[in-house]
Amino acid sequence: MRSLPQRIATLNARLVQKPLLAVVRSPQILRRLFTLNAVLNARTPAGLTLTPLQLGTRRCTLCGTGQAQDHGTLLYIHGGAFVMGNLRGYRHLIAAIGKAAGLRAVFLNYRMAPEHPFPAALDDAEAAWRALSDNPDYGPLTLAGDSAGGNIALALLQRIVAKGLTLPAAVAVMSPVTDLRMKNPSLAINRRSDPLVSTRWGARGVAAYLAGTDPAQPDASPILGDFTGAPPVLIHADTTEVLFDDARLMADHLRAQGVDVTFHAQTGLPHVWHMGVGRTPEADASVAEIGTFLASHTLPRAKRQYT
Repeated sequence: MRSLPQRIATLNARLVQKPLLAVVRSPQILRRLFTLNAVLNARTPAGLTLTPLQLGTRRCTLCGTGQAQDHGTLLYIHGGAFVMGNLRGYRHLIAAIGKAAGLRAVFLNYRMAPEHPFPAALDDAEAAWRALSDNPDYGPLTLAGDSAGGNIALALLQRIVAKGLTLPAAVAVMSPVTDLRMKNPSLAINRRSDPLVSTRWGARGVAAYLAGTDPAQPDASPILGDFTGAPPVLIHADTTEVLFDDARLMADHLRAQGVDVTFHAQTGLPHVWHMGVGRTPEADASVAEIGTFLASHTLPRAKRQYT
């Protein structure tokens, strides 16, 4: 049985957040609601520090907790159906992952749709990655993202591989959307069981992001990409969410290309339950696992613990 805090969070997702996502069509209003939800529900870590950082053309933010985080750098790409998401809503999660991994954790303030459709967000991510790669003080580098941010992170990974850029030491994605052709079975099968994601909201976000672009290309649908030679990848997803097949099939695709993949599926948790870190033990445990995974590929070998 899930913890009481998690049951309350899941109930809030089903009764409040999912209906709002289904009916509110304005990205501007959704962004305000996202910030309000963060104010009400996100637990700010003790000692949180936010340091502005310029990467490429984007103003980013180092999210720390006042502790030493000097084993490398994490570039984190946030979710939000490509149309919403901000530092206020993600700073607690990014700081927590950075603390768990012993890494500097960077929030990427990428351009969002519909004002800036595909491939603006991915181009911003690549520019930020190149900027981090150019500074040896930031290495080793790791990459993570959730939902739409998981899409961008994986699309960036296949660009990194294709262009011969500095490889991340490891990659972690949470409930990623990997196929913008929007035909995977769980989109329909889990439409009612998913506690958070409205398929209408998701479809609107994808349409705004693509703006008429063909989704059958790796930059949009990383499940079509070539990841031969990519570093280890950790994928988290829940069996009840509409994006479960996106995550499951992505893991299969990576394995088929020789990538070391760890796929952990939960049951009965909302989309990107990790956002509840500091409030629910389920989120705390999953964030700790991500931290251990990233640390296992960045810490000195003698200190590695992840198996």
